[in-house]
Amino acid sequence: MPAAHVNQIIAALPLDRAAAEPLFRQLYGAIRAAILDGRLSPGMRLPPTREFCRLLGVSRQTVLNAYAQLAAEGYLDGTVGRGTFISADVPLPVSAPAPPAAS
Repeated sequence: MPAAHVNQIIAALPLDRAAAEPLFRQLYGAIRAAILDGRLSPGMRLPPTREFCRLLGVSRQTVLNAYAQLAAEGYLDGTVGRGTFISADVPLPVSAPAPPAAS
């Protein structure tokens, strides 16, 4: 997917600066949702943190914190100098157990 498309997705992520929830948590949730609903697909490269924070008008620390949480949960993979990518093994969301089948 072209970088311009990824940048459009990122620029459209909803952040509410007046909300009680910290921006990094909002950003984490928005990226996670974009991954789980397929807008950001496995293997897709995310922009460097400095570019990401410019796209959203947030501090670099906000982006770093969101990336760190997503990486800790297995949604992102990355190495210094290579970039940050959506994990090929994206964890599936935990859903409620299915009700027992009627007998």
